Amino acid sequence: MTNRYSIVSHTADTGIETTADTLADAIGNAAFAMFDLMYDLSSIPAETAIAFTTVAASPEDLLVDVLSELLLRSESDDVVFSAIAVRESRMRAAVEASGATTVGRDLRGPPIKAITYHELRCEPVAGGWMVRVIFDV
Repeated sequence: MTNRYSIVSHTADTGIETTADTLADAIGNAAFAMFDLMYDLSSIPAETAIAFTTVAASPEDLLVDVLSELLLRSESDDVVFSAIAVRESRMRAAVEASGATTVGRDLRGPPIKAITYHELRCEPVAGGWMVRVIFDV
């Protein structure tokens, strides 16, 4: 377990759980975890940045939409994001992410292919929000 997430054991895929005070921070932690599972983020500088906004009907959809967009941008631009900030209001997330090229970097875990709805949880709990995501690897 890191201080931002814990790994969830799953037969064929990889999962994480995280908690935070706000939905935005829980989504940010899940995004950090997604990239940290693949790369050692402690050595990734902030050389390139992106920003986007997404709107969804539910917290679960917002979580999946943000993670999916980050994964798509990572794959299409060959970038690993090591710093992710999420602001959320009324199921609208504004995301800013920075990182560096994946070219020449070793993976430390299997590449994530997709974010799944399998066992997905994104819900308020005492003192904040809890997120559970299973990644297709």
